[in-house]
Amino acid sequence: MVDAERAEARIERLEELIERLEAVRARGEAAYLADPELRAMTERWLQLAVQVCIDLGAQIASERSAPPPSDYADVFTVLGAAGVLPDELAQRLGQAARQRNLLVHIYMEIDDRAVFAALDRLDDLRQFVTTVQPLID
Repeated sequence: MVDAERAEARIERLEELIERLEAVRARGEAAYLADPELRAMTERWLQLAVQVCIDLGAQIASERSAPPPSDYADVFTVLGAAGVLPDELAQRLGQAARQRNLLVHIYMEIDDRAVFAALDRLDDLRQFVTTVQPLID
């Protein structure tokens, strides 16, 4: 059984982050590229949004006694193999986890256009919530 209180708190935080990221996307790529503070905030919000999915996914994998993931991207592979996530979504979320790693560890080489392009995949984060919500309720 998934710790519902902890999971719900994570989902609420994720929804708030997605809302902020949607507002950035609505401003457009030119506005994003022109504003270093907006880029920095967006990078952090994106990092946190993906981290919430990673943490929630790891919690679900652990509580379902799935094999331990080898890295953050593997959290979603494990959930796909366990039948929790559709394979295509698991792959896309694995890519999001790899992008999160770039934001955290290879911050000197951030591709601003790639970060903005990631805002077109916020539905993957929403689909993750929709898919795991029944495991929490």
